[in-house]
Formats: sequence, C-alpha cells, structure tokens
Amino acid sequence: MKRYLKYLIVFIILLIVGFWFYLNREKGNPVENFEAFFEVFEENYALFDVKQIDWKSEYEYYSEQVTEKTTDDELFNIFQEILVKLNDKHCYIYRFNEIYFSGFGLSSLNYLDLLSFDFRVPTNDFSLKLIENEYLTEFEKSLKVKSFLPPIGIRKVFTTGWLKDSIAYLHMTEMSNKSDEVHKSISSFLEKYQKANGFIIDIRDNIGGYSLPVKELAENFTSKKRIYAISRLRNPDSIYSFQEPDYWKIKPKTESKYCNQPIAILVNENTQSAAELFTLMMKTIPTVKVFGNTTSGVFADTHIGKLPNGWEYRLSIRKTNDWNDSSLEDIGIAPDTLIVNTKRDIENGIDNVIETAIKYLQN
Repeated sequence: MKRYLKYLIVFIILLIVGFWFYLNREKGNPVENFEAFFEVFEENYALFDVKQIDWKSEYEYYSEQVTEKTTDDELFNIFQEILVKLNDKHCYIYRFNEIYFSGFGLSSLNYLDLLSFDFRVPTNDFSLKLIENEYLTEFEKSLKVKSFLPPIGIRKVFTTGWLKDSIAYLHMTEMSNKSDEVHKSISSFLEKYQKANGFIIDIRDNIGGYSLPVKELAENFTSKKRIYAISRLRNPDSIYSFQEPDYWKIKPKTESKYCNQPIAILVNENTQSAAELFTLMMKTIPTVKVFGNTTSGVFADTHIGKLPNGWEYRLSIRKTNDWNDSSLEDIGIAPDTLIVNTKRDIENGIDNVIETAIKYLQN
C-alpha cells in the first residue's frame, strides 16, 4: 500500500510540475506566431507544386482571420486546416498535450491517443506472425528499439530465417538510425545466409526512419555504382526555387559475394518514407524484382523547428524524385508484380505475396 501511495505522490508532483511549465510557457502572440508559421513554410517547404497549393492565397485568406484576440485553440485549428490541405504525412504541428499529423485523415491527438497511434494504415494485408508460423522453418530477431514516439513501445527491427528451397528471408519493421547495430544485423544476416539460393527482403508495414544505415544492405547486392534518387533542397527566395540537385547513389562493396543473387522485395501501402528510398535503391539492381502493392508515396526529408510560442512544427524541405527525376510523391512505387492479400487470406494463413516471390526465386 505504501508503494502505491509513493507512486501516487510522484504522479501528482509530476502533474503539478507539468501544469506549471504549461502555464509559464512562451506564448508569443497570435499574429506573431501566424506570421512565423507562414514564413517558415514559404521559405522551406518543398512540395507546393506537388500539392498544388497557392501559398500566397492561403496566407491572404487566413491572415484575415487572425488578430491579437485570436485564442490558442483558434490558432491551432487554423494551422490544422492548413496542414489538412497540404496532406503531407511528414508534416505536423504540436503544442502542449496535442499534436496534429497531416495526411492521415485524423483529428488532433493527445498524449493518451499517441500511446496507440501508428503511422501504418489498417490494410490487414500482412502479418509477420503468419510468416513466422507458416513459412519460416526457423527464425531469429535482432536490434531491439525502445520508442517513446509513435508507434510507442519495444520491438525488434530485424526478423530473419529460412524459407523452403534454401531461400533466405529478412523483414524490417523500420529503418533504424542505430548505424552500428544496423551494420551488425546486416553483416550477421549476410554471413549466416551466404549460401542461400535467393533472398526475400520484406519491407511491408515498414514505417520508415533513416535510409542511410540500411543502404549498406543494398550496396552488398549491387555490382556497380547506381543513382537511385535525385533530391533537391528548397531555396528560401521562391517557393518554386531549389538548390542544385544531389544525386544519391549506392556503391558496390568490394568484398561482396551477393551481386548475382536473385532478390525479391516485398512492399505494400504501408511501406513508407525511408523504406521507399530503400526500395528505390534495390530497384536499380537488375537481379531485383518487387512484389506486392504500391507504396505510400512519402519521400521528402524533413525539418523540425519551433514557433515563438514554443509550438513545434515539422515540414518537408526536400523534393526527392526517382533516378529518372520523376516525382513519386503521393504516387508511390509500383511493384513489378502487383499482388495484394485480402484480410481473409491472412485469416486463413495464406500470404500470396510471399508465395509468388518464392515461386519467382525457385525459377
């Protein structure tokens, strides 16, 4: 009983401290914060043309609604309306105990909502548990992550194992920024399955993250340098002005033994952001085929900053196209073979996507 009383006292103290910080936060004023919000997007946001947004018209419309008497709630609602129009999953506006994510068709979320929030849409076309139980003869997991950002929880990033006919399987739940641990997991996977007749790399339901650490995996499969994306950073002088393009490349590992291996990449609608960049890397390699459904279509790099009142924002600052310089934002990457599981398939213990990929590798 004493222990619970101690926890209750600690909770009450934290609640009081949090409320004190909230009352004493930097508030700025409505007009100042409105102007700062519009200015930072005008100077940095990279996708006005893709989203077909006339930012000047948006400013003229909303500036008439903001005065010195505008409340915090009213201002936050205005910012939400604007982000709804952008429909960009990389953008958000965040104030004390409330965050709004653009592009998901959801209302704003509080702390309790965030505990169950997941960037993946409920497609019901993939189950890692099904793969483990029905298709893998053995499997192991590596790279534990603890996340206090959505999706909140503890999970393992890599699941690896054997499929029939000596086909190696790798699933990644996200693209981790833990470079050393990603390197260890990739090296361990390639070493253990070096005699595989083919590889299935499954990035269905991959929420993205950081593409650079996992680039090492793609570089083990390429025989030469390849451009996989062309990316441009916004210039601040005009909403349609960009810096000179950066040509993002994968380069072959000199000691790699896997350049001739047939590879199947599995994707779905929840393959997003850094996972899509990884898909672009792999699609440049001739021995790779992509199976599944069209990916999410979220490619831009982001920037996080704060308004004068302390509210946090995130916006897309790069326009990133494929190696042909074609924009896939809001379009996604189409698979070489389009095949989608139904909810009933999964309930019946069948994954048509992985079965199609296995048949491809067997041939």
